[in-house]
Amino acid sequence: MAIEKILITGAAGYLAQFIIERLHTTYTLTLTDIVEPDRKYDGTTFIKADVTELSEIEAACAEHDAVVHLVALVRERHGKPLSLYAEVMVKGTWNVAEACVRQGVKKLVNISSISACPPAPETQLPYQVGNKFQFGGGDLYYSLSKYLGEQIGLAYHQAHGLKVIHVRPGVIDGDGLNPGPSAPDVVTEPWFVYVDPRDVAQCIECVIKNSDVNYGAYNAVAGRKDSRYDWKQAEKDIGYSPEYNWKEIPDME
Repeated sequence: MAIEKILITGAAGYLAQFIIERLHTTYTLTLTDIVEPDRKYDGTTFIKADVTELSEIEAACAEHDAVVHLVALVRERHGKPLSLYAEVMVKGTWNVAEACVRQGVKKLVNISSISACPPAPETQLPYQVGNKFQFGGGDLYYSLSKYLGEQIGLAYHQAHGLKVIHVRPGVIDGDGLNPGPSAPDVVTEPWFVYVDPRDVAQCIECVIKNSDVNYGAYNAVAGRKDSRYDWKQAEKDIGYSPEYNWKEIPDME
């Protein structure tokens, strides 16, 4: 059965506006967040809900075919307590997965991050999903929360057959304090970690349209030879074709 009705969590966030813009003319969208988005979109409905409250997110999931889960601590997250990451990102994702199962949602598209899998020092680049990774001290709370969110999705896929696809965006251009990419003086290995939010939205649309993949993780990064994270698997499996690739910055030969 084709996806028709989609719930988007974290709908007031930066990335959500690009996803809503991409999807709202094709799908029936319900937007949910603890605050209403500033921009209005024709044909969409807003429901105020907190993902840390299972009853609220379960009610919001009712009668939807898919959920795009965006809620996360992103901008100005540094210095926040560990408990907040556990409450919003880990418990919130768990609640969303549980709500999907209880309400019969077909597919959960979990917006993860390349931070969930920092390549281990000996790992060959570009990093492919499933390769060895190693956490570091920098931004550990965020990285670990994203990793645990993926593990929750895997558990619900295995236990309940919920279709779960993790989309791992690179550093999203224009989001918060991200300065944007600039070429290093010397390039010795793939280094480019950025992605345009419009390409993330495209990747999500590809996941929603694809009915063949029941579980997986895909990197949503720029389509460059010097991208530090592989995007070719997403191209092969779901038809992701990044369009905004910073042609003004030299690519690797």
